[in-house]
Amino acid sequence: MSKIIRYTLIIITLVVVVLLAAPFFIDVNAYKSQIENAVEDQTGRQLSIGNIDASLLPWVGVELTDVHLANRSGFAKRDFLSVERLYVKLAVLPLLSKKIEIKNFEVVAPIVYLERRKSGESNWDDLAGSTTNAVAPAQSSSPGTPAATSTQSAPKPTNLANAPAAPALAALLAESISLTGGQITWVDADAAPVVLSELDVILDDVQLQRPVAVRVSGKLSGNVFDLDAHVGPVGELATLNVATLPLQGHFKAENIQLQPLKHMINGWPEQLGDISAASVRAALQIEQHPNGMRLAEGELHLNAAHALGLSWKVQMPNADQLNVNYASLAVNGKGMIDVKGQVEQLSTNPTFKIRLDGNAIERTWLEAFVPELNAMYANHPAPWKQVQFNALLAGNDKRLDIRDLQLKLDNELLKISGEMLYAGPDIRLRLAANQLSLDAWLPQGKEAGQGDDSAQSGLKGWSIIAEAIAAADVKSEIAEPDLRFLRSWKVASQLKVKTLFVRNMQMGDFSAAINGANGHVKLSPMQFKLAGGKVTEKASLNVNAYPVKWKESVHISRVQAGPLLKALADVDMLEGSMDMDTKFHAVGLTPSAVGSLNGRGSVLFRDGKLKGFDIAGAIRKYTNPAASQDGAQETDFAQLSGTFDVKNGIAHNQDLFMASPLLRVTGKGTIDLVQKSMDYEVKPRVVGSLKGQGDTFLRKGLTIPLHIYGPFDTPKIIPIINAKTLIQNAPALLNNGALNLGGKLGKILGGGK
Repeated sequence: MSKIIRYTLIIITLVVVVLLAAPFFIDVNAYKSQIENAVEDQTGRQLSIGNIDASLLPWVGVELTDVHLANRSGFAKRDFLSVERLYVKLAVLPLLSKKIEIKNFEVVAPIVYLERRKSGESNWDDLAGSTTNAVAPAQSSSPGTPAATSTQSAPKPTNLANAPAAPALAALLAESISLTGGQITWVDADAAPVVLSELDVILDDVQLQRPVAVRVSGKLSGNVFDLDAHVGPVGELATLNVATLPLQGHFKAENIQLQPLKHMINGWPEQLGDISAASVRAALQIEQHPNGMRLAEGELHLNAAHALGLSWKVQMPNADQLNVNYASLAVNGKGMIDVKGQVEQLSTNPTFKIRLDGNAIERTWLEAFVPELNAMYANHPAPWKQVQFNALLAGNDKRLDIRDLQLKLDNELLKISGEMLYAGPDIRLRLAANQLSLDAWLPQGKEAGQGDDSAQSGLKGWSIIAEAIAAADVKSEIAEPDLRFLRSWKVASQLKVKTLFVRNMQMGDFSAAINGANGHVKLSPMQFKLAGGKVTEKASLNVNAYPVKWKESVHISRVQAGPLLKALADVDMLEGSMDMDTKFHAVGLTPSAVGSLNGRGSVLFRDGKLKGFDIAGAIRKYTNPAASQDGAQETDFAQLSGTFDVKNGIAHNQDLFMASPLLRVTGKGTIDLVQKSMDYEVKPRVVGSLKGQGDTFLRKGLTIPLHIYGPFDTPKIIPIINAKTLIQNAPALLNNGALNLGGKLGKILGGGK
């Protein structure tokens, strides 16, 4: 745009320079055709002048009316430039000293039409002399014959850098310079035209020793704007420094519609609605002092689907320092963030130090911008209410220092410090909190229905645990994430929380260290106190591969299983002190990755009980149906243990063992995490007596194997009754030393004697 204005001024200047001599001739119109031809020779465009008037006394004046400069060939059939009236009035006496002093310079109704095609070609390119003024190549001559020398040299393109400086210098000495009723039309490819209309530019008392008043007003696509300023004094031109030129100005635009400008605006946020309905209101005040200090203060308001307001006051004491006195952002009338700080060494290696103070943002208020929040927390019994942050940041073009970042989550404070090197990047963070409750921040879906206290619901509880184990080792994303962009990252972060609450679990002395380099990210370790015991976890990701490869090991010591299962799966079915060790590895982070899960583990429970399972009662049901079944649906044990190997998502267990005062239980089987099913054979063996509990049949040595199989959500449990079972249980079926199998077997098999 600056080139367009410069080229236009040069053309006007050339015309003015030629016409300044017109008053010295009796009939200046006689030279009109010569002026028009000269301009056409230089620009390749047709110039037409309606009339030229000149006067000598009392002023030397030149007036042109109805001036038209044609558009570039191949573009719209309209004028590139037209001027209704151009009038220059010069002082007579300075002319005697070969000086030009303008009394008045008036341009009335100038109209400029600018057009650019999709290819990037514009209707002003040729004004730089790139095509029309090119010299034709010399004709080829016969071999051995020197090339013919042209006797007529081609017209030279206008050298803008060496254009006459006199008119420009003369413009600095004028009582007034005015441009009124101007219009600039900008057409960019197929976009709607942008029109700057009713453009008025007025400069009063233009000279070098006093401030010059400048007034600019107009309409941008029908929207009014105003600029008032005072520039100068300029002083000696030889020592003019724009960086220290005194300046005071005020710009105001009440309502600028963005619809005509939308093709120039990229990345318009969806949350702000249709850009065609948006508008901007702006007010800006600027100052520049002779000592180089600059000051800017203003407001910018965007009216769209949401109203944004930005206000600021900044100053530059010198060319190397920028002070932000304040900068504030408001959304829908609510203050969001305040910024203060400074930037130094602007001309060499900029450094900054900035303070950010955010206001509290409520979740319910934020839902207007992020509707997904409503769905995420619609069924949450106690979701988070608000978040707020404050930060002190410093750095330069190579690094960012987080000196003090405080994130307030409801009423809990998380402190963050560290640094980040942009190259890589290389991130080093330290996070700490006294207390942190994450439950309020975890999205929660619909509440599951409550089950009954039957043995069947107990099995469903076990299915929940199995699914939780599978979910703990894979992620829930459907699409496999590509993390190879992390290969160049370096990470060294530490998190410490005195008391951490997650899924109603209280973790004490929580700490985690994450380190990453060369595509390997390690959690080494994460550890915390939980339910009377301690948990330690180590994990690693190899992001060099796609899908990502990962490993994980967990060590649990003396953790009370009841509170843990209640917190993880809302299952109240197992009590006891738990020790567990696991080592897993797999490929991928989606649910399908469970098929690549491999590893091994062991688990040991002490002094607990199985709720929802009355193993003795299950045996009683098949041996003595008449006996009472009102006993507690639970089985006490002193020990419950087992080891397992996982191959491609299928866990194999061969040494399930449980010891209780009444029973010894052994078993083996598989849990298929891919198909979400189980297949187990459990052998409870009576080692005590049920006398006094309504049953005189169960006695030491009796074993009724059970087969537990089927999908997690609907498992089946049946006794295994066959000849082998009967033979193994023959001693336990003796009655007072005599074997009475008829009645006993009838009861077991459900028939008579």
